[in-house]
Amino acid sequence: MVDGGVCLTHPSGKIRRVVFLMSIMYEVQPMPVLLSFLLGIFSMGFQLLGSRLLNPWFGSSIIVWAFIISFFLAAFSLGSILGGLLARLSGHWKDRWLLVVAGVAVMAFAFNAVFARALLAWLDHWSAPLPVLLGLTCGVLFLPPVCALAALTPLLIQRLSENGMTAGFASGVIYCTGTLGNIAGIMLTVFLLIPHFPVSVLLWFWTAGVAVTAIFVLRCLRG
Repeated sequence: MVDGGVCLTHPSGKIRRVVFLMSIMYEVQPMPVLLSFLLGIFSMGFQLLGSRLLNPWFGSSIIVWAFIISFFLAAFSLGSILGGLLARLSGHWKDRWLLVVAGVAVMAFAFNAVFARALLAWLDHWSAPLPVLLGLTCGVLFLPPVCALAALTPLLIQRLSENGMTAGFASGVIYCTGTLGNIAGIMLTVFLLIPHFPVSVLLWFWTAGVAVTAIFVLRCLRG
């Protein structure tokens, strides 16, 4: 097999492959990659927690899932553009807004842990149409925390690119590990967490986990 005029089965071709793989490993900084993985876990795992949270009041019909998925996708989109705008800032302004976004993420998850059931019980007395109630519920409970988490992804990409990685490769690495985190979050939540713990406990676990992750994100992006 020939690559760029050099036979890969030839010793020189094998050396080229080893050097290429070593250069990739050197470029990939472990902390941003690990944080992207954790953000993926908390984002998509929370979607399943959200469905369990809404189930006693709204059920689990396809309409409910349509609203949940749509609002999570909207949160990912809004968070991405927000993170892109934050990446354009520099100095103290960037640090301040980064702290605000991390704080919003933690407080929004804490809000779910403390007030979600009370909010749902209150909305249960409304006589509004189902789409209105679902939209209001998903907008209040799911949009802020997921949007704040998603805003951190472009900043992790920027961090990798600042360390010498090309922007395209940095995007690929972060989105790859974030998607793997999404898969892990789904599997862990479905098969390990929900069967053994009540949703109220898991919401506090999510709050604590996001708080710890946010601290490391701040240290990584400021370092």
